[in-house]
Amino acid sequence: MMQQPHQQPGWAPVSPEGTFLDLRDYGRVIARRWRLIAACIAVAVAIAVVWTFTQTPVYTATTEMLVKSPLGTATVGTTTPQPLNIENEQQIVDSLPVAQLAAPNIPGGMDAVTLLKHLDITAVKDADVLQVHFEDTDPTIAQAGAEAFANAYLQNSTKGAQGIISAQADALSTRLQSLAGPGNTQARAQLQAQIAQIRSTQIDPGVILLDASRPTSPTSPNLFLNLALAAIVGAFIGLIAAFIRERMDDRLRGRADLETTIGAPVITMIPQVPSWRDKESAHLVTLQAPRSPAAEAYRTLRTSILVAAAEHGYKTLMVVSAISGEGKTTTAANLAVVLAQADKRVVLISADLRRPRLNDFFGLPANDRGLSEVLEGDRKAWEALRSGKVDNLWVMSSGKVSDQPTELLQSETMRELLANQREVVDFIIVDCPPVLAVADALVVAPMADAILYVANEQSTPRGAVVAARAQLDQVGANILGSVLNNVEAKGTGYAYYGQYVYAQQAPSNGHATGWSRLRKKSRAS
Repeated sequence: MMQQPHQQPGWAPVSPEGTFLDLRDYGRVIARRWRLIAACIAVAVAIAVVWTFTQTPVYTATTEMLVKSPLGTATVGTTTPQPLNIENEQQIVDSLPVAQLAAPNIPGGMDAVTLLKHLDITAVKDADVLQVHFEDTDPTIAQAGAEAFANAYLQNSTKGAQGIISAQADALSTRLQSLAGPGNTQARAQLQAQIAQIRSTQIDPGVILLDASRPTSPTSPNLFLNLALAAIVGAFIGLIAAFIRERMDDRLRGRADLETTIGAPVITMIPQVPSWRDKESAHLVTLQAPRSPAAEAYRTLRTSILVAAAEHGYKTLMVVSAISGEGKTTTAANLAVVLAQADKRVVLISADLRRPRLNDFFGLPANDRGLSEVLEGDRKAWEALRSGKVDNLWVMSSGKVSDQPTELLQSETMRELLANQREVVDFIIVDCPPVLAVADALVVAPMADAILYVANEQSTPRGAVVAARAQLDQVGANILGSVLNNVEAKGTGYAYYGQYVYAQQAPSNGHATGWSRLRKKSRAS
């Protein structure tokens, strides 16, 4: 039964195994987009450096003082305890009256409201200690400001306590005057004693524990703090940008993504070959570098094809891709070579009658005695076959470019050609145009035993794979599996071979020549 295509996955599909694999998906996104994240961090740090060095240095001086209740733990004339509220005292230091008292002692001529903008008060935990911080671009003014506010607070507290004492003493004096007369002698004596006691009350608003010193280095801007914050912000922005770009990027994301999207197993992954960057060049790596990782990958593909053929009787394999430039023709040519090297009789047919390229891999002319002439009845099949540089391999080029390629490929003659070749060879490899470009591949697909789908990890859009699978399903194509092309070597499992240097092997000397030898070998078997 044919597999159905899976739903198109996003950049972080939910894994049935749970959150752990989800986190690995995020890690893969970060690994793929690390350059973008690093660029965001670098830009943020550069901005922080420029901003830091363009700011005017600000200096901060600090004074510490022990705060007390000016009149002790009880209000004069009462026995009710009045505990110190350090938060209230903190607000008093940061008040306008205290600023007005401090202003004359601070250079620069700033008014009280402006001075408060330079002031910061902090309370020491679990202690009745306040820290007075004053900042300014001039370290001398910063020192003077911290000292002036501390002294102004103590002065303000002393003045307030004196006011309380004076008010209570005046109240008792008024009452004393009302008791004039011979019968109030004892009461008058008591009031006079209270007035004397009140006026002798000691006022202690606190003491300065640490005088402000002149700062020698600025507290702002802080280069290291700014760099750390910039790096954090840059990393955060970089992560957001990475996931947004990943979401918008429709390219395939490795083996699992292709398997999920096409709904078929990835049989092998072909590692990147530097010389393949020129897509117009034809490379038979299985002959040019037979011990390379790419050649090993094609031999892995061959093994899977042989197993599937033995189990299901596959002989005709069509190699397809969604769009051009994915390595379809390269895969078809190299697969045919490795199958022939395994002593299998192989016919390789170029069914691309529009923009043929298969002939370039074998140095054959494209427009001379090929598939077009066979389908039009101008030549016999054996006349169109040529040596494929390897024993057991014959190549049928596309022939002349046809005005009606789809009709020729859909003809009964094409079906008969494939059927006849099945009788004398082990494998027929058919290279067709891209599925989404023209209908040619779709008319040939039902004639093939199995379809081998090729995708390029670096450029194939996921949506194109989904669309190609849907069209192949409509014509009843049997997708055997897929090949992921142009994969980074470290992700293919063939990087091991990159540690060694192999001598290049020369192609085999015994070339087959023409259909006659193919038929002789068939009869001998």
